[in-house]
Amino acid sequence: MTRRTLFRLLVAFTLVWIGWAGWSMIGRSNPYELRVLDDLGTPIASAVVDVAGSQVGTTGADGRVEMIWSRSTKVLEVTAPGHVPQMVTLADRPEGHFDVVLKARVLRGRVVDESGSGIEGARIRAGAGHDTSDEEGYFQIRGAEEGTVVVDRPAWLSTEFSWQGGTGESIVTMEPFTARAVHIGGPAIRDNLASYVDMAMDTELNALMIDLKDETGKVFFDTENETAIAVGAAQGVFDLATTAAEAHGLGLYVIGRIVLFTDPIAAVQQPEMAVWDTATNSPYEANGQHFLDPTDPAARQYGLDLAAEACRAGVDEIQFDYVRFPDSRSESAVFDGGVGPDTRISTVSTFLNDSVARLRPLGCAVAADIFGYLTTATDDGGIGQRWEEVAGIVDVVSPMLYPSHYDPNWYGFADPSQHPGEMIDRALVDGMGRLSGQVVVRPWLQDFGYDAAQVREQITTAESHGLGWMLWNSASEVTVDALRPAE
Repeated sequence: MTRRTLFRLLVAFTLVWIGWAGWSMIGRSNPYELRVLDDLGTPIASAVVDVAGSQVGTTGADGRVEMIWSRSTKVLEVTAPGHVPQMVTLADRPEGHFDVVLKARVLRGRVVDESGSGIEGARIRAGAGHDTSDEEGYFQIRGAEEGTVVVDRPAWLSTEFSWQGGTGESIVTMEPFTARAVHIGGPAIRDNLASYVDMAMDTELNALMIDLKDETGKVFFDTENETAIAVGAAQGVFDLATTAAEAHGLGLYVIGRIVLFTDPIAAVQQPEMAVWDTATNSPYEANGQHFLDPTDPAARQYGLDLAAEACRAGVDEIQFDYVRFPDSRSESAVFDGGVGPDTRISTVSTFLNDSVARLRPLGCAVAADIFGYLTTATDDGGIGQRWEEVAGIVDVVSPMLYPSHYDPNWYGFADPSQHPGEMIDRALVDGMGRLSGQVVVRPWLQDFGYDAAQVREQITTAESHGLGWMLWNSASEVTVDALRPAE
């Protein structure tokens, strides 16, 4: 081969290479846009585009990703959590943008209790997909991810199941959490919380019921609430987040009690929130109690803000006590919103609905204490607590079934306090028979003025109805001999 021929071949090869490279560069300098949508036309964020097993792009919040075009035929694999993958073949560079549609995986099902009744308000999570069961227990999650599905509801035992992307309806059965607890007041927390924790470890107790704010108006946990600090109620006795974390580490459920509208500190220091007595021109007082006005927005907000703060600190359940109007009222007691029957019931119900709306998203169950006789009475007892109304809103309702607090001849017993088991049974039969829905009933039982056998009789009766319980003693003195040892 002559030098001239070799030179000509070299020139020709160079020209071909330059031409190919030029076309390649032109292609590379002309990107195109890929848009990933679901089957309803909604952009999918974080969808991944692969070419030959290598990731080349991820969509943004608008479902779009910029792609680089080459002259060779491309096979794209587009995937996104909760969606069926799609293979796309492109022979030519798309003009403008190119849409890829991924079919969303849909998880359908129903959450029920052991009787088969639907459970409302259960949260179902399948990866990033989630939904809340409706009043019949049904749910539907578009974009559900295969694998473990978690189902929980405040005051119920969480459960999970495996889902492989099937189209059938998944039935999930849940059980309420059966709490067994004793009252631990603020001073008891300050002086000897460890002894109650040890008690729980040594006995059948599985929950700590601690006072966050009690009848004195004092707030015992390390609150940052501006009202509590301003009125001098903040005591800072214990770090709530640490206490909750330590309890959870031992497998204990944490219930935080907040006394709402009986509050001698805030009523005196901020009388604009109090029930006003026109006879004395001062905050209303009856039986040594000062009441905040349940119809006053600031008074309601005070309790609700404390509850939200406690939920964020890790409490499992907020138990509202004294969520009611004063049971002893003179004509001189003035309420901002009035005190008629409809107003009373509406005020209590609205507060509890507001609490559910705010606290459930924080992971807290909402509980309400209620006078024991209201499991039998059909009215609101003059205080705004109508049994069916309250039980239809909250996660947990706790009637205070103290036999010694019932009037003589109640249920036909001349001295109700001498019939602890029978009184508890009659009250629960009346109350449970009037309920529908999925509220957890957990009664307060009397742990004062009784011996171990009488306390145990109440516990046994409550458990015969399939219920948990809490023992009340205002001084936090527990009849330990009435408790079964830990298994």
